[in-house]
Amino acid sequence: MADLTLEIVEGPDAGRRVLLVDTLEIGRDPGVGLPLGDNQVSRRHARVRPDRGDNAVVEDLNSSNGTFVNQNEIVAPTLLSPGDELLIGTSVIQLRSANEVARQFSAVRAVPPALAAAPQRPTYADPVDGAPQAAAKPVGSEDHQLDPLRDERVKMQARLAPLAMLLLVVLIVLLYFGTK
Repeated sequence: MADLTLEIVEGPDAGRRVLLVDTLEIGRDPGVGLPLGDNQVSRRHARVRPDRGDNAVVEDLNSSNGTFVNQNEIVAPTLLSPGDELLIGTSVIQLRSANEVARQFSAVRAVPPALAAAPQRPTYADPVDGAPQAAAKPVGSEDHQLDPLRDERVKMQARLAPLAMLLLVVLIVLLYFGTK
């Protein structure tokens, strides 16, 4: 049987590795063989055991979020070969043979830089340089800046709403006194 290593290459515990000598449970429980500090991992998430040659077998232990081998969810015990990746929660664990470890000591991936750009002022709201800014007018004023953009039907409904409410109240009062 070849020396197999499980190395966490992505996730909160990246860089940790464990030699796969016997059956090993992976999960959030501190008592398992490979505990992970990942909130997406079940207490007892998966079990990995060495198989013939350079292979291992992984099985999901009815975890909440599932176990994936090379981005495919597993539903039964599944064969792992060196270089295969196991996704448990947000942690990526790679099965590595002794030859792979000798060739490249660590397979940990560098954390990519943030995808966000530097904060910028919006260009659509910048006033013209040197021009005085007009004071904002109340929303109810007739010459509000957004008034031309409002739909005419909405404007009409807004004008008729108080009248409709008054008529409704009068109708209710008339029905109340009419039934007594």
